[in-house]
Amino acid sequence: MTTSSAQPQQPPAPSPISGSGEQNGLVKTSGQQQPDRNIDKVVLGNIIFRAWYPSYYGKEVLGEGPGGHHNHTKGGKVGHFASNGSISSASSGGGSKDDVEGGKAHGRRERDNHPILDRLYVCPCCFKYSKVLVTWWEHVRLCERRGLVPGNKIYTHPKGRRTIRIPSEQLDKQKPRRGKYTSGRHQEVVVQDEGEWSIWEVDGEKDVLFCQNLSLFAKLFLDNKSVFFDVTGFNYFLLVYTPPAPPPPADLTNGEVAEMLPPPRGEIVGFFSKEKMSWDNNNLACILIFPPWQRKGLGALLMGVSYEISRREELLGGPEKPISDLGKKSYKRFWAGEIARWLISLPAHEDGAEDELVVDVAECSRATWIAPEDCLLVLREMGVAEEAVKGPPLAKKRKVEPEENGTASPVEVEEVERVKIAQRDVLAWVTGNGISLERTCDPNGFVEGYAINTEVAVEEEAV
Repeated sequence: MTTSSAQPQQPPAPSPISGSGEQNGLVKTSGQQQPDRNIDKVVLGNIIFRAWYPSYYGKEVLGEGPGGHHNHTKGGKVGHFASNGSISSASSGGGSKDDVEGGKAHGRRERDNHPILDRLYVCPCCFKYSKVLVTWWEHVRLCERRGLVPGNKIYTHPKGRRTIRIPSEQLDKQKPRRGKYTSGRHQEVVVQDEGEWSIWEVDGEKDVLFCQNLSLFAKLFLDNKSVFFDVTGFNYFLLVYTPPAPPPPADLTNGEVAEMLPPPRGEIVGFFSKEKMSWDNNNLACILIFPPWQRKGLGALLMGVSYEISRREELLGGPEKPISDLGKKSYKRFWAGEIARWLISLPAHEDGAEDELVVDVAECSRATWIAPEDCLLVLREMGVAEEAVKGPPLAKKRKVEPEENGTASPVEVEEVERVKIAQRDVLAWVTGNGISLERTCDPNGFVEGYAINTEVAVEEEAV
């Protein structure tokens, strides 16, 4: 997962082989050494890429031995659907070698001699899985024909022209294009969004099998994830890309076009999960952008959606902790963009220099809906804050209460720590680190009334 660009761009056309050795899709980790992988590669639709970590698929896929070793027999296999979400298989005569496990050798061993499954075939629509190529492909064709995304669409990302920053090493492999170089490592390029990016909410209690299969698939790319089967206490928020409809032939009428050209099918490219009831007000349990779609700013989009939902629910929180080192790096970029945009929008303090501000951490937290400890962490790492004297919270005025004789007397408010910040330093830090000040999530993209805390709204109207 990466947050290098503030807004998503159109995904590249899927290639037959798309490898990704970048382990940047994880958020949670316990810091413990992980066992060796039990699956080498994953085939998701028409893309194949390497797994990073082991997952807890059943013995019908991984076999009985350690690491998932299989006792194979000669001959083909005929598959059927199992109740646990796998596409299992039974022995059958005939069939080509390629029909069995994709024609690959499955006695493959890691450096410590733990055998692993060479390829696992996963449906890109429902995430059912199989080690048999033919049976899996028959299922995928039927599943794609249905074209259904589970759950309800809650957010549609706005379309338009955007400015993104592309790493220089990618530009070296492409044709020269117009743009402005902002540093030695990146170039700004204007792109036009195509298709639709949307977020779909799936209830783990209603779509149990789908969420279980998605969790098992996600574990292949997450260092530590403990929820696989008991998914009823979580909601899953799917990031779906729907490509634009192809232009219809000129000699067809509208009715013929609708009949011959079905609407484009949405493609799930990532997700984040969230506890329905969190005592720590966590707005996110784990987050993953699938490897072929990483480094496109999609992780920042999911983070922005999770914080906007928190704002609507009137719950101040953040991601579940501890966060891995890679997760911290991504979240720090996201937090820095949100905090910097707020700081730059503030008017200069009347007692300070032309562009100096005096703020307290609690005020920053209330404005950005980022937890105070996370705000303080980012401000310190930015190196733009100087300690200031204590004082009353800047967002609150001193209360005035009438005395018995009718005169008013001020009531002292508890003083808080303040910091002094120069806006020029914030701008310099943002430019130097390539942080985008564009909003990753548009609040107007949510369906009307979604996640609004009605009790708080009623109280505010009563006041």
